[in-house]
Amino acid sequence: MEIAAQVFGILAFIVSVISFQLKTYRRILWAQTLCALLFVTHFYLLYLSGRADAVTGAALNGVCAVRDVVLLLTEKKRTRKLTVCLTVAFSAAVVAVGLLSWTSRVSLLFLIAMILNTVALSIPDPNRVRIFIMISSPFACAYDILTHSIGGTVNEVVSFLSALTAFLRYRRQERKLS
Repeated sequence: MEIAAQVFGILAFIVSVISFQLKTYRRILWAQTLCALLFVTHFYLLYLSGRADAVTGAALNGVCAVRDVVLLLTEKKRTRKLTVCLTVAFSAAVVAVGLLSWTSRVSLLFLIAMILNTVALSIPDPNRVRIFIMISSPFACAYDILTHSIGGTVNEVVSFLSALTAFLRYRRQERKLS
């Protein structure tokens, strides 16, 4: 079971890294949705392997997959007010599900990371998404280490570096154009 869990974690990691290299908000969200679904499976299998704290990762990634689909479906008609409402609603859902799946203080690390990700992905600006992802990565990385998530740990380290690289690259391109 643990080997299957780690395989799903590595697949999620690959999708995550690719997502931060994508140019548009929409493509980043589609990739993040797939990534969240792969991580649901990964953390659930870790939970079945005896890692009790991994249940929070499975549950919160499920909330995030739903969040990403809603953000995709509302992208073109989203007003600032709707964006704020969705961000608050999904942040509240993350907190509620995080508390319901709480097993120890380890859960708090992932809860913080997922709230930051919710804020990040509700901002239709790829560079701001990348900045928030870089802020949330240390919290998620600590959680991944404590739940023995190899794919998750590598994902957070590489995603941070990937988001930073893309942020700097697109920032340079913007400066050249202006």
